[in-house]
Amino acid sequence: MPKRDPIAEVVSSTITGFIAQCSSTESDDGVPRITKPRFGSFLKVECKESKYDTLAVVYNVITGSPDNAHQPWALGMSREQLRQEQPHIFSLLRTEVHAVVVGYASGKEVFQHLPPLPADVHDFVYEATNDEVRLLTKDLEFLRLLSSVTVVPQDELIAACIREAYYARGREHAFLVEAGQALSHMMRSDYDRLVSILKQIRPEAIARA
Repeated sequence: MPKRDPIAEVVSSTITGFIAQCSSTESDDGVPRITKPRFGSFLKVECKESKYDTLAVVYNVITGSPDNAHQPWALGMSREQLRQEQPHIFSLLRTEVHAVVVGYASGKEVFQHLPPLPADVHDFVYEATNDEVRLLTKDLEFLRLLSSVTVVPQDELIAACIREAYYARGREHAFLVEAGQALSHMMRSDYDRLVSILKQIRPEAIARA
C-alpha cells in the first residue's frame, strides 16, 4: 500500500475530540494549497505513544487568522486578483479541522466507543481509508457519540456522516437501509427529527461532492 500523506496535525486534544491544523503545500503561484476534509467525513489519528489510533468525524472546518494582529479585511478583489497582487495574505491564514471522536483502532480491531487515551498534540491526521470506514460502520452505534456536538446542527452532521460512509462502502443500498433502521431505534421518540434525517440519506438525495 502506498504511503499516505497526513492532511493535518493535532494542536488540541481531549478524549471526546480534537482540533488539527490542516497541512499546506506551496503551489506554482506561491499560494498555499490546503487539503480540507469534508463535513461528516472520517479521519484517523495515528497515535504513536498510546498505540491506539483515534477515529473521528469532521464537524467543522474553520479558516481564519492565527492571532488578533493579522485579522483579514474585505479588499473588494477577486480571488484571482489576490493571487496575482497580494499572494502573501494567504500565508497569514490558518485552517483548522474540528472532529468528534467516534472510536479507535487497536491492531486490526476497531471499537465504537471512546478510546482509553486522547490523541497527542502533534500526532498526524489522515483521511480514513474505505476499509477503515467499513470496519467502523459495521454497525451504527457510533452515531450516538455525535450527539456531543452542539456547535453545528446534529441532524445535519449525522446525515453527512452516513452519506460519507455510504460513499466509502461503494454505495451499498443495504447500508442505507441499515442506517435507517438504526436511526429509527435511536430516535423512536422524535419522529420529526428522524424524518428530517431520512430525507437527507435517500439514494436520490445523495450526490457525490
